[in-house]
Amino acid sequence: MSNRRVEAEAGSESVLGQTLTRIRPTSGVSTRTLAGLCGLVPVLVATLYRVVHNAPGDLTGGLSELATLWLPATIIGPAVAAFLLASTAETVWERVGSAFVGGFSLVALASPLAWYPAAIGIVVGGAMVVWSRWERLGQERPTPVIRELGVASVLVAGVAFSLAATAGVAPATLRPLGSAVALVGIGATPALVGWDSRSLYVGALAAILTFSFATTTPYVAGAVLLVGGGVVGTPLVLVLFGVGGGVTALTHAVVSRRPDVAAGGALLLAAGVPSTLLGAAGVLVAVTLFASESRGEHR
Repeated sequence: MSNRRVEAEAGSESVLGQTLTRIRPTSGVSTRTLAGLCGLVPVLVATLYRVVHNAPGDLTGGLSELATLWLPATIIGPAVAAFLLASTAETVWERVGSAFVGGFSLVALASPLAWYPAAIGIVVGGAMVVWSRWERLGQERPTPVIRELGVASVLVAGVAFSLAATAGVAPATLRPLGSAVALVGIGATPALVGWDSRSLYVGALAAILTFSFATTTPYVAGAVLLVGGGVVGTPLVLVLFGVGGGVTALTHAVVSRRPDVAAGGALLLAAGVPSTLLGAAGVLVAVTLFASESRGEHR
């Protein structure tokens, strides 16, 4: 039985596929854009709260107790995003991988002990999405596609290293390694999204402003990068590369009027180093958006 036939039968008989098809939005917003926003909003809110909560003074006021109660539930956003992307997937591996990211994100809500299987399932799901791209290409792997898949693979590796460090596996080694790999992946996203002179200027400006912030107020910048971005033990040059590349990709997606890809770029920047399940799920939602968009699908 050919791979094409397997995918056709799986798509027609899969209960998951039939269920997810029913939740596609009927408004003018595309499914992919809605998925990007579902992933972006909770990740961005959680990141901003962590930064503000750790700022000098009691800026959060009475929000601390409310945040303690509701922040764990923010992972529902990336989970819904992953399910929405599964509903638009055109390969079995991508559909199952996205469903893994969504399903295991929800598993994390069951109990603290569910963190470990959830982390493994989320990483495996992201790897499936990247693998689906390889499988679809078959033996034809031109250089641009290898470059695109290399960036996606680096982002998934950054998730795997960072979550492994959070789980207590060689944290002294894997935490800075995960930070470095994640920043390299974020900085290289223009290889997935594209770039032009205008977006490069904006990205360079963002990197310059970050350098100025980090050198003039090093303690504040270090705290923001640690608390908000999860950056640990990483040279400043990698931070600048990540910020510059990420902003370049985001700007190019906005200018080229690709709201779904822009949401993915913003999601990468908001998630930072994916050392939490929320950040990891957000990054993998962005990877899925980039991987399917690079095929020219659902644009």
